[in-house]
Amino acid sequence: MEPQSTRYEPSIDLLTARAVDLMWNTYEGYSDDVFDKRELIPSVAGNIDLGVRVLQRGTPPRPEELTSAQHLGGRRAGQGVPLESVIQAYRSTERTLLLDLFSGSQAWPVELTSHYADLVITTFDLLTEEMINSYRETASALEAAQRRVENELVLAIASGPAPSGSDLDHWAQVLGVEQSGPWIAFAIGSAGDADHTEVLRLRQRIAKALQGSVWQPLLFGDVGRSTLALARPRVAADEIRETLHQVLEDFGSTVEWAVGVGGVSPDLVGAHESCQEARDAVAVAMSGDRTSRVVPFDDVLVEVLLAREPKLAARLVESRLGALKGHPYLIDTLEALVACDHSQAAVAKALFVHPNTVTYRIRRIQQLTGFDPLVMSDFTQMALALLWLRSGRA
Repeated sequence: MEPQSTRYEPSIDLLTARAVDLMWNTYEGYSDDVFDKRELIPSVAGNIDLGVRVLQRGTPPRPEELTSAQHLGGRRAGQGVPLESVIQAYRSTERTLLLDLFSGSQAWPVELTSHYADLVITTFDLLTEEMINSYRETASALEAAQRRVENELVLAIASGPAPSGSDLDHWAQVLGVEQSGPWIAFAIGSAGDADHTEVLRLRQRIAKALQGSVWQPLLFGDVGRSTLALARPRVAADEIRETLHQVLEDFGSTVEWAVGVGGVSPDLVGAHESCQEARDAVAVAMSGDRTSRVVPFDDVLVEVLLAREPKLAARLVESRLGALKGHPYLIDTLEALVACDHSQAAVAKALFVHPNTVTYRIRRIQQLTGFDPLVMSDFTQMALALLWLRSGRA
């Protein structure tokens, strides 16, 4: 039994007030815009009271005395208070108790002072550990639920028709997004099957890179073989595309990635059209030989038109180019005409042949197909057929 002079009996209310003042408006999340200050007082008082009881009886806290920390960890996670702030709040309470304890300890035996210090530190270590475990469990559950809602919203917008107003209101409230516009969609695709971890890593890179360019949060969802994202732009669409291009350039991966970007929609419901455009654009980006890995929908309108009517596109290829199947050098000549803006002199240089050879080949193409590459309407049709042939989907 300790002598009466060493028995620690502080004012719980006074220590609570000191600890609350240390943390309030000091640590992120400990402010009126997150939760009411009055809610903080009972939890701090409870921790100080536990520390005092532990000191008075001389033994560490029992498991049932730590349940308050479990409840607090879950509550703070739900409020969105950063975990580091909650840890610092516990340390502030511990420091308040230790400073008050040692302010009258000059006459105490060294062994007793050390024993008291160990008890306080042990108590708050155990409280903090219980809080952290509960916080992380709750945060993981909340994140999983939010990702589920996020995926449901993106899938509903992308699939159409427009989701019901009640569903949309619920999703928007859970995710904290404004339904009013503008909204823009972009689709992320990869050549082959990318590892799910790689997809998540790329999502994080994109979300971080676009922090200053879009109103948060950026919404992701898995739609078919691609990942679709919805965002409320704060800057011009060109700036968003440039940022996406830079992310892909800097992203270290063995997988080839591409992004298709839809147009800007007036609101969240209207983003259905932007989603479809983004998916069409990324499909074009992943086929054929495109130099850019970020493709706006407006840049691939012709390819999309062909892709939406594949049977007609196949007939176009067969009727305009079918007769050239056994003559690959004639196909090469046509492609060079397209690449060289219809200049026969430039084609000759590109193919390392005499200009007369180019003239002969053009005449031969006309003989075999019935379409004259020197007639602009015929040439345009053959160029479209070539575009579909080289897309890899013909």
